[in-house]
Amino acid sequence: MRLVKQRTPTGRPHRVAELLRERLALILLFKCADPRLKEVTLTEVEMSPDLRQAKVFYVTRENVDRDLVQIALDKAQGFIKAEVARENLFRLMPEFHFLPDPGLDRAARVEELLKEAGVATDSMKKDDG
Repeated sequence: MRLVKQRTPTGRPHRVAELLRERLALILLFKCADPRLKEVTLTEVEMSPDLRQAKVFYVTRENVDRDLVQIALDKAQGFIKAEVARENLFRLMPEFHFLPDPGLDRAARVEELLKEAGVATDSMKKDDG
């Protein structure tokens, strides 16, 4: 039986992902002309082990239409890649996949469920008392 050593998330893909997240955030904030992209906060980047794929997770403000932001990100992808290429971070440019971050939606849903459960237990306590 052969043991395979698993890589930890602190390896090179993790370090590259963090650097890429910082650079992409600066590009979106200061270099993109589309005002919809100023409403985006990048939460995380996940790099594939070979550094060829990058999943870029983002959130938007509550009053911003996510679909319009996704369209703007898809439209600006060529410009964003050109800006990243200009900084010479990669030998081969990874493919970027911009995805809404599901983590905050899940947290909001859990909070909502806890509030509902709290209301139910509070009303039961009042009935008992």
